[in-house]
Amino acid sequence: MANLLVRPSAQGSLIGDFFGFDPVRALGAGSLGLDIAKTENGYAVELPVPGFGPDQIDVTLEDRVLTISGKSTKRNFTRSIVIPDEIDTESIEAKVEHGLLTLGLHIHPKAQPRKIDVRFN
Repeated sequence: MANLLVRPSAQGSLIGDFFGFDPVRALGAGSLGLDIAKTENGYAVELPVPGFGPDQIDVTLEDRVLTISGKSTKRNFTRSIVIPDEIDTESIEAKVEHGLLTLGLHIHPKAQPRKIDVRFN
């Protein structure tokens, strides 16, 4: 089972179960405004970023830690999420729309089963 670790700036950390994670019930992720939902091909993480434009938000990935930071003339924020191994780090998507940052975390495509021929010698 995969784990998600949310690290807010200047606060403690929260470890939650990534599958079936309930941000409203847990202290930390819900109070940080993070919403995590299962999608057809992975997960969607939403973070309200009112007043921040795409050019004021940085999303970086290093050693499976996804760091989201925003900086404007009046305020800034940083959130870090440790993503599970099954997430395809090459296909992570980020978009800002109507004050909401949405991250698409896609699971690696599952390996297709293949038939092994049995030979008689």
